[in-house]
Amino acid sequence: MILIGLLLRADMLGIDVRFHPDEALFAAQARLISHGGDLLLRETDLDKPPLTFYVTALSFVTLSPSEFAARLPNVLASGASLAVLYALGWSLYRRRAVALVAALLWSLSPFDLAFAATAFTDVQATLWTLVAALLAARDRWGWAGIAVALVAASKPTALLFLPLIAALGVARHASLDWRPRDVLRRLERFAAPLAVGLALLILWDAARAPRSFWELGLERNNPGRLIRAEEVWPRLEAWLRWLDAATGSRALNLALVAGAALGAAGGALRGRDRRTVVDWLIGGFGVAFVGWYWLVAFNTYDRYLHTLFPFALLLAARVLVMVWDRLGGRPVAGAALVALVVAAMLPGVAGVLRGQAPTGGDQGRHTGIDALAEAINDELRGEIVYDHWLGWELAYYLGAKPAALVLYTPLPEALAEDMAGQPYPRYFVAPSPDHAAPWIAALDRSAVAAAIVYHDPAHGFVVYRLEQ
Repeated sequence: MILIGLLLRADMLGIDVRFHPDEALFAAQARLISHGGDLLLRETDLDKPPLTFYVTALSFVTLSPSEFAARLPNVLASGASLAVLYALGWSLYRRRAVALVAALLWSLSPFDLAFAATAFTDVQATLWTLVAALLAARDRWGWAGIAVALVAASKPTALLFLPLIAALGVARHASLDWRPRDVLRRLERFAAPLAVGLALLILWDAARAPRSFWELGLERNNPGRLIRAEEVWPRLEAWLRWLDAATGSRALNLALVAGAALGAAGGALRGRDRRTVVDWLIGGFGVAFVGWYWLVAFNTYDRYLHTLFPFALLLAARVLVMVWDRLGGRPVAGAALVALVVAAMLPGVAGVLRGQAPTGGDQGRHTGIDALAEAINDELRGEIVYDHWLGWELAYYLGAKPAALVLYTPLPEALAEDMAGQPYPRYFVAPSPDHAAPWIAALDRSAVAAAIVYHDPAHGFVVYRLEQ
């Protein structure tokens, strides 16, 4: 199952797709490190911790900067997460069947397949979160603390899983003769290396002063409010749409959620059972996690659910094994059940492998931007190019040393004002003539002539020459 998952994820590297804007930013930041000139990333507006950028930079140094090299670390991390999830399923439930089915579900998950061959930070954060949960479940609390420190160095919001990690570790080993000091002793071993890791991260950030990634990340990502009444249903609909991608089948998802609820309720009625406690911890945390992102006005980005899904699929595997037990535990019944699940997931898997995933990376929105960047470098050397839409993506594809100076312009009026009295021609780039139309109209009102010097009709990109 792990090998199948690795092969599927490696196949995703062959899909011809450009970087998503955030991927382009992260890859460009890693490129700064790989060139050795900005190891602390002082030259960029960094709002993320540095671990994933250093990993990508190592890939760039080894293979040279490219889309393939930027995405390869996540493919390897996603593949490793299959093995870790299998081990976690065995550690928590002591059922090989649960571990195997969880690995199968994560191996075929259209959601993880769509993210595996990307340069987002979430995939590596998910791996370290699973590693931390596994180590806690094995009562290795010091190493679990180190793993959580690596989570913090990959993506701070993944620290939301810290209570679940600690709770799963305690639930797996707690016994009736435990005293509060038994829990505290474990949590102390857990907290010490975590505190050291966070201190090192804070020191790294302080060395970049005054440009703290903590402050910029909070500024960009903290909505500072709950959702409004008119946002309740649209936001819930958005999160439910991303939740569908866990298996790629809404019907299968609904069946698994219903089964999890019935199984947890039945387990609670039957009395004390360690596995039922684990079910309740994962299920309760999942509901709270989705509720948090629904009711607080965060962006409804699909990748925010990435770290939750392997835990959710672990619970789904538990449901499927309980159904198998109800069917008598016969191998034929188990094979038939797995076949039904795989059949339900295959359409979603096939869509992802064709590059038609509704989640994940760029999904073709910036196809052709590499040709645009090449044209700018070749034909507009030394020129000033205004841009409103393509900043991070264009900056990456122009290379580490772009031939033209690209300036951000916020509004049509600002561009027209900047061109007033300008004796030399400048240039303006847009995703399409339709995007550019309001800007060209504002320039026309200011007696600035705009003539197309580059147009990619297949993908829309256009460059205008501007003259007073």
